Amino acid sequence: MSRHDQTPHLPRRKRSARLSLAMMGASAFGLTACGQPPQEEQITDIEFDEPRSFQSVEECVAADVYTRNACEDAYDASLEEVPRFNTLEECEAEHGDGACTEPTEEQSQAASGSGGGNWFMPAMMGYMVGNMMSNTSRGRSFERVYQEPVYRNRQNQGNWNTASSQASQRVSQRNESMRSSVRASSQRSGFGSRSSARGGWGS
Repeated sequence: MSRHDQTPHLPRRKRSARLSLAMMGASAFGLTACGQPPQEEQITDIEFDEPRSFQSVEECVAADVYTRNACEDAYDASLEEVPRFNTLEECEAEHGDGACTEPTEEQSQAASGSGGGNWFMPAMMGYMVGNMMSNTSRGRSFERVYQEPVYRNRQNQGNWNTASSQASQRVSQRNESMRSSVRASSQRSGFGSRSSARGGWGS
């Protein structure tokens, strides 16, 4: 069975914690021995699975690709990425009339860690979920669930397919940014000749 055939099962935690290693391109794992400084563990290779679009957590679970915990975790992290506005007028000026809403109690809890809100966001239509694999200079491999919100705006006017396509474009841009960060970090650390980044959402 390949590593892509395994069903991801990740603990519930915020997206920033899951992706901090990839965004920085390095992590100071390593132990001090014989007076030597800790060795940096460089991420030398990242690979993205093709993401899947879901309109709800239950649809994600029913697809039987990710565990319920992973589906819920990705949804919560997606909510953190939805643009926020102080007033409905500000949100609709950016995303279009009727495209915005006040978050539900559940959405506010997932997005900010507290109930209520007094803020507005474009209406969530669903989210995208995929896997990110990363190898390091010390031979380890990390697996993370990666996600992107699908929401209403002036361009898609609430059309699910168009909104999903726009989310795919955001994913591709963010993945390329992550690849560039890994390449730059690897080159600075002397791993440039061996580092690579294969695949990508929407590539």
